[in-house]
Amino acid sequence: MNKIRMNIKEAEDYLNGIPKFSKKTTMENERKLLALLGHPEAEQRFVHVAGTNGKGSVCAFLSRILLEQGHHVGTFISPHLVDITERFLIDGEQVPEEEFLAAFHQVYDLCREREGEIVHPSYFEFLFLIGMLIFKARQVDVTVLEVGLGGRLDATNVIENPLVCVIASVSLDHTEILGETISEIAGEKAGIIKAGCPVVYDDSVPEASEVIRRKADGRSAPAWPVNPSDIRITERGRSGIGFQLLEGALSGVELKVPFVADYQAMNASLAVTAAALLRQKLPLPRTESLQPGDLWAAGVRSALLHVSWPGRMEPVLPGVYMDGAHNDDGIRVFIETVTKLPCEGKKYLLFSAVVEKDYETMIDAICRQADFDGFILTELDSYRALPLADIRRAFEGKTDKPVRCFEAIGEAFAFAREQKRPEDLLFIAGSLYLAGSIKELLRGNS
Repeated sequence: MNKIRMNIKEAEDYLNGIPKFSKKTTMENERKLLALLGHPEAEQRFVHVAGTNGKGSVCAFLSRILLEQGHHVGTFISPHLVDITERFLIDGEQVPEEEFLAAFHQVYDLCREREGEIVHPSYFEFLFLIGMLIFKARQVDVTVLEVGLGGRLDATNVIENPLVCVIASVSLDHTEILGETISEIAGEKAGIIKAGCPVVYDDSVPEASEVIRRKADGRSAPAWPVNPSDIRITERGRSGIGFQLLEGALSGVELKVPFVADYQAMNASLAVTAAALLRQKLPLPRTESLQPGDLWAAGVRSALLHVSWPGRMEPVLPGVYMDGAHNDDGIRVFIETVTKLPCEGKKYLLFSAVVEKDYETMIDAICRQADFDGFILTELDSYRALPLADIRRAFEGKTDKPVRCFEAIGEAFAFAREQKRPEDLLFIAGSLYLAGSIKELLRGNS
């Protein structure tokens, strides 16, 4: 069989076309694919991270902490905002296109050669296989692995014996797949817990915590809850927040993250707690023993201060913050951040959404609870885009503040920037697709 070789655009077009002929397959099929690829996951050491919101931030914090401690770190995340290679990080940097393509073609060739013997992997499964090949080839010390959707049946859950599991915030999202209650969704997230594997979890929601604790007990997995009462915010400003952990690892140490949202203190605390557990399992590669506590603490502080996580209340320009909030809980914490952030002028929101989200509820919360002085609305360039007319109708039915509409994202963003004065704040939210489009615009202007 002649081998076909694609460039990055052709490979991405192929991946985007997968849903047309393949749905999620079984764990057995995925294990067979891994076996045929030579079990690239077999010798890797994993940290497995699930959650409705915050799991990507936890991965970013934890990866940076591990990197600061001298480890060679692979990170698998989703979704990407602009480049598909954003999903595969080596020591915090996107993998080069040639490395992505080399792994892509390994999986692609296998699918062609074994057609009829295997089921073609879904879009996310294909990307997971690519990630396993990349991280094996790079011989990383540890792979930080973000769940795609849920946990129990997620493609990433084929891994065995992770070093630590982390479950970030649990809330209602993807209810058509994961369940209609917090308890049901928490059960899917808790499906990543393995026998004897420590699990660190966000202890904010009692219904979710009960399910996670029960699952951990059933699998003899040590449970490490992080409760909001364990965290004290000490500083808020346009450049980030300061906080202290009152219990557990680094209790009483002043920590700071370069994000303005309070919820990032919880995500960072989950990462710090997991990192403390990993100290016993991942001794530093270039030393005979663990770092002294004060040196380790200094490394954690430095890591948190210098971490970056695109599209999550990210300052993209002076006074301009971009957030990927796109579900009820995400919008709730987004509103909390907008309300608490100091502003000497006016606050504006640039918004769009995808059609399958409960946009009416999100917009109702934004209009009732946030103190925006005006709204700029647009439509996504995607088959999943919510029509601009529907967004406009929802906003105009719930606010008497000015509403401006633009069919093109570029026009909406240009208007928002022209309208904004130096003392004003502009926020961008509603969809990660919107965040990605703004990223592309900013890249084109740089």
